[in-house]
Amino acid sequence: MDHLPSSIEAILGRCLAHRRGRDSLLLTRASQSVSRQPSIVLVTSSLGPSGSSISPEHTPLGENTFPTISWKLPHGLEAMVSSYVIIIEDPDAPGPQPVVLGLYYGISPHKTKLVAKDFRPLVRIPQGQRGCGETPHLAGGFRYGINWGQNIWSGPRPILAHGEHRYFFQVIALKADLVTRLRNKPLTKDWLLRELKPNDVLAWGEWIGTCERRHGS
Repeated sequence: MDHLPSSIEAILGRCLAHRRGRDSLLLTRASQSVSRQPSIVLVTSSLGPSGSSISPEHTPLGENTFPTISWKLPHGLEAMVSSYVIIIEDPDAPGPQPVVLGLYYGISPHKTKLVAKDFRPLVRIPQGQRGCGETPHLAGGFRYGINWGQNIWSGPRPILAHGEHRYFFQVIALKADLVTRLRNKPLTKDWLLRELKPNDVLAWGEWIGTCERRHGS
C-alpha cells in the first residue's frame, strides 16, 4: 500500500480494522517445540519497557534502523546455549499470517545485545536473488533469513488508520546451532515451524513494541 494516496489507504485501514490479533500464529505460539509461556529469557529495549512505542527512526518513515534490544538468562543456563534465533512479527497485519519483519540466526551464545550497526551487511545480494544458495552474513557475526520485504529489516509501517499494531521481538535460546542443518539455505519461519524440535529450545522471551499511523498526523 506504499503507493496508494493516503486518503484511500486510510479508508482501507478502517475497513480492515477488525482483521488483526493473529497472536496464536506467532512462531512462539504456533511451534509445538516452544513452551506455551515465555520462560527464562528476559528481553529489554532501549525504547523502554515492553509495550513502548517504536519511534519513527526505526521505521521506513525514518532511517529504518533496528532498535537496540538485549536479553539475559538466569545464572547457570548460559553455558547450555549454542545460539540464538530472533524473529520479529506483526500479528495485527490484516493478512492470514503475522508479517515477519526480521529473522536472524546463528547469533553467538556470548552475544546478548544487538544494536543497529550489527545489521550492516557483509555480503550484498541483489534484490530478488535471496534463496539462491548464498547466505548473507551481518556485521554482528550472525545471519539473516527471509522476511516479507526480502531485506535485512522491514521496520514497522502499519496500514494508515488501521489502529495500533504490536511488534513481537521474540528471542529463542537454542541448544543447537541451526546453520549446519540449513545446508547454506536462508532461514524461513516455515522451516522453523517444520524443523525445530522440542529438545532444540532451551528458553524464549519477548519484547513488544507498538506503532500506529493516523490519518492526518
